[in-house]
Amino acid sequence: MRESWVAPGPVDHAADLLLGRTCAGCDRPGPLLCPDCREWLDGWGPRLVRPRPAPAGLPEVAASAPYVGPLRPIIHRYKEGGAWALAGVLGERVALAGALVLATAAREGRWDAIAEVLVVPAPSRPQAVRRRGSDVTARLAGRASARLRALSRAAVRADAVLATTGPTADQAGLGTAARRANLDHRLRLRHPVPPGRPVLLVDDVITTGATLREMTRVLHTAGCPVLGAATVGATPRDPDSRAGR
Repeated sequence: MRESWVAPGPVDHAADLLLGRTCAGCDRPGPLLCPDCREWLDGWGPRLVRPRPAPAGLPEVAASAPYVGPLRPIIHRYKEGGAWALAGVLGERVALAGALVLATAAREGRWDAIAEVLVVPAPSRPQAVRRRGSDVTARLAGRASARLRALSRAAVRADAVLATTGPTADQAGLGTAARRANLDHRLRLRHPVPPGRPVLLVDDVITTGATLREMTRVLHTAGCPVLGAATVGATPRDPDSRAGR
């Protein structure tokens, strides 16, 4: 059954017009996401994923699709091309992954469905926010939390409670060990979080798990149980594998 898509708002439509009319996934003339690329995304259901090797302290992670095919240029266009109209589509994908995390946590007795869940996005570097003109991950978490409320019927609220401490490099250009060293003890709380508040982490893609592990460490120190993490995509161990579709 095809999932519904979140309709973009007026600001998103304006951005779409300014960016031109080509598909973010395949660059063909037409809408920002063509029917073929939408169908490709809809062909994937969320699943639990694990990088190999997985860093100690990494919570349970669900991804909506593998980070291959049209998903790579779609996320790049959203983050680096100013295609903020894609926040609705990508937020929908994160929400599907988040619903799987919450269902798993409830089944395992780690979450009572009446408890409010705080959706926490991976913090963006200040220089990245300035360059892009928006905190794209926080925007994604906001859209995902709104959709997740409908999917799970749970009290869900997004809050960008984490920030970086000092300069960090772009994770995209680093290997596994360098990614972990780059973020080790480089995150902090922007403001206090009520101890005991369940948390769902959000990021666009999981590759090594370094970012999600460091987010978990900070929140656990603050007394917040991390139920898991939801991402749009997961870098597959075998890029050609279609297992788990």
